[in-house]
Amino acid sequence: MNIYHFLDSAGRSLDYVKVSKYFTLGEFRKSSFCTHDETITQIPIPQNLLYAMDYIRENLGKPVSINSHFRTVKHELSQGRSGRSQHTMGKAVDLSGNGIVDFIADAIKTKNRHYIALRNFGVNAVGLYDTFVHIDVRAPKVLGGLYFWNNRGKFNSKKKDDDDAPIDWLKLGIIGVALYYMIKKIF
Repeated sequence: MNIYHFLDSAGRSLDYVKVSKYFTLGEFRKSSFCTHDETITQIPIPQNLLYAMDYIRENLGKPVSINSHFRTVKHELSQGRSGRSQHTMGKAVDLSGNGIVDFIADAIKTKNRHYIALRNFGVNAVGLYDTFVHIDVRAPKVLGGLYFWNNRGKFNSKKKDDDDAPIDWLKLGIIGVALYYMIKKIF
């Protein structure tokens, strides 16, 4: 995880600094949120999130905008949220752009090369909304599945607060039984 400062040692803005092929530090600064009594002077951005964002922009073939990246815990709580969002750790980004929602929806539906590439970059969660997509690079689920929610066409709906990788006890039990019989057969 890289930490990016918004100002240089002389107090000058670093908005012009490119943090990836397509995105500048200023775009991240403008999409970071805090309460009126807080100040954000630096933000964390995982390198694999930047790779995923550049990949989306490159393969969509159209400009992509960052709606939201870093949010302070205090800001999240002030908005009635849990304060445990991946945005508070800098691991999430909400992106908009012409065709982006359909591009990501198709990747998930068909599990095409774009889906595979994004998963290889560490994208373990995707949320679809009417005008933007949420992607984040949180830790993967125990059995490797994708965290996914689809809020397209749903007004004022909230996703389930799903920040921790749940254990699928049924699948884990089946795997355990299979391992038991494999080990029993060997010995």
